[in-house]
Amino acid sequence: MGQRIANSSSAYLRQHSHQEVDWWPYGDEAFEQARLRDVPVMLSIGYAACHWCHVMSHESFDDPQIARKLNDNFISIKVDREEHPLVDDTYMMATQALTGAGGWPMTIFAMPDGRAFHTGTYYPSEPRGKIPSFTQVVDAVHQGWEEHREGLEEQAQMLAEHLAELGSRQGALLTMSMDSTAAKALRQASRHWIATSKAEGGFTPAPKFPPTWALKTMWRTVLLDGELGAEAFEPLATSLEAILLGGLRDHLSGGFARYCVDENWTIPHFEKMLYDNAGLLSLCARTAVFATQFAQQHPQQSQRATQLAQLARQAALDTASFLSNDLLASEAGAPHRAFAASLDADSLRGTSSVEGAAYTFTREECLQAVRRAGVELPADLVRLAGIAEDPGYYHVSLTRIPVDGERQIWDAFRAELRTVRATRPSPGRDEKIIAGWNGLAIEALAEAGELLDEPQLAQLAEQVATTLWEVHWDAQSQTLARVSFAGQRSANNEGTLEDYAGLTLGFLALTQSPRYSVWQERAGILIEKTACFIDLETGIPRDALALDDRLSKQRSQIAAVTVLDDAIPAAAALYAKALSRLAIQRMADENSDDSGQEQFDLAHRLSAHGVALAGQAPTQVATALEVQSVLGSAVHYVKLNGAGSAERHHLLSLCRGLGIEVRSSAQTTSGTQDLEIQPCRLSQCNLPVHDVSSLLTLLAGE
Repeated sequence: MGQRIANSSSAYLRQHSHQEVDWWPYGDEAFEQARLRDVPVMLSIGYAACHWCHVMSHESFDDPQIARKLNDNFISIKVDREEHPLVDDTYMMATQALTGAGGWPMTIFAMPDGRAFHTGTYYPSEPRGKIPSFTQVVDAVHQGWEEHREGLEEQAQMLAEHLAELGSRQGALLTMSMDSTAAKALRQASRHWIATSKAEGGFTPAPKFPPTWALKTMWRTVLLDGELGAEAFEPLATSLEAILLGGLRDHLSGGFARYCVDENWTIPHFEKMLYDNAGLLSLCARTAVFATQFAQQHPQQSQRATQLAQLARQAALDTASFLSNDLLASEAGAPHRAFAASLDADSLRGTSSVEGAAYTFTREECLQAVRRAGVELPADLVRLAGIAEDPGYYHVSLTRIPVDGERQIWDAFRAELRTVRATRPSPGRDEKIIAGWNGLAIEALAEAGELLDEPQLAQLAEQVATTLWEVHWDAQSQTLARVSFAGQRSANNEGTLEDYAGLTLGFLALTQSPRYSVWQERAGILIEKTACFIDLETGIPRDALALDDRLSKQRSQIAAVTVLDDAIPAAAALYAKALSRLAIQRMADENSDDSGQEQFDLAHRLSAHGVALAGQAPTQVATALEVQSVLGSAVHYVKLNGAGSAERHHLLSLCRGLGIEVRSSAQTTSGTQDLEIQPCRLSQCNLPVHDVSSLLTLLAGE
């Protein structure tokens, strides 16, 4: 057993290759076997860093008796949701429709043609309250298949028709027309965010996922809205401080966990995902710049804003170090290096695999670290949050921003804890390279390099971008592979819309590269191919060029379309963002033609739902709303002349964070000349303004 998945590019599949379950990878052959044997399919969907996936694996799939039941009565398919996002999305819709909830591991029982008839998530080895054991579920499904197959067929068909209806509704969102301007919609969204903001940060109760994309968009209101800006800063700063001070952030090694399990952001779910860290790196870098500007605009809040800017800058640098030190796959000097997908939530403590074992400490370990550091911790600075499932162990974070000499005390304490952590087994790393996620990381690093004046970050971004182009792009077939492993692109797994759009954005972010024109050309190649994702009849961009027969049957032939932001921005919004940035770059380079205007118009159409839904679901359309704000801005690019280096960098950073391209004026001047900023919208440029404040006034429409 396990030979089919033992050499998979997926660490998740390889984690199960030792089991007696006769696992199949997802594909035609497995479903054909189910048809030939006339048995149902059991799909187990998860990912390598998933704690509860590990729990169910140990409790159930390691059990020889359960393995025999599965082998006798089912075809068992193990699916890495990160390799096959459309499989995951399709069956997640089915699970949520049948149970009202979702999550991983996801457990699907389906007809041999792929239509699900029973779904769930984690099942324990023994019944827990109303939750049956996995054995009970397996036995009940087998009995139903043998005795009531007609009923299962009806259930499967009803569910497929329901998913078709849901899919049609979501696709219809991309045909919504705008009944307002982007500026009004952003104000409407910001009022919603202000009203729903929690005292402890974020917009929802626990579990606390970082609302990364909403916070990035909300900064536009804080900086540019004279009516709401100061009011919006309070909840925005509260959420950012919770994320940057609390348990979501790894204060020792950098980076962020996926979410916190409690209301107060103190206890993380310890897995670390590339896409989360890319988004939060970008948010931190922007916050460092925007909070500094806000402090200048609002002296009464300058202390808090300045402290937030400093905190965000350090978090951004720490996150970039985490990406480089912990997620950069292959050895230094290897020809191809890119970012691995994730770090596991679990690691070894002794002989047991424990969630968070690498990251938590006993009180005694903390006391010894204090003694070795030779410091005394301020009583209200450090928080030790107890882990309920791991008694006696605590996660270390901050309760507030260190002031005066407290930073040196905190750094000394952290250094000692870091030494302790270095003696422990590291969490497992999923080495597969995902194109779209790396695109987001390339974009974030390149942006952070510009915003923070740290050119080595942009250099790392370009190194990773080179790998993605050389390994994932096939010039002969004009296709982008979603996944590579050990320097080899995965066959028969073309990238999704998310992959094409995400990598395009990464390439377009390399504006400081000496090879800028090369990266823009490559971005243009990807954008040209991405146009194939648009359905010619509906004008709606699909998530994939085509669905396989099983997913088509499960969705009743309705194409998969992702419209709303989740942990990753919606694919359609990423595509709109890539279109808008390429069009504006070409305008700024005076290299625009009719195709540039067409891209600009298409970006406008594909993000219009961001304006339409701003008052109802602003967090779910935050990226589309940001695109609309850039497209509707009074300034798309500026021509810059004069100014000293500090003032020039501040302006460059502000513009970069606000989506405004900057080009140096053709006229050469001495460095002492007064600053000249010539604002341009589309192909028309206006008279210059002479300071940042005047540019912001113009952007605010005042």
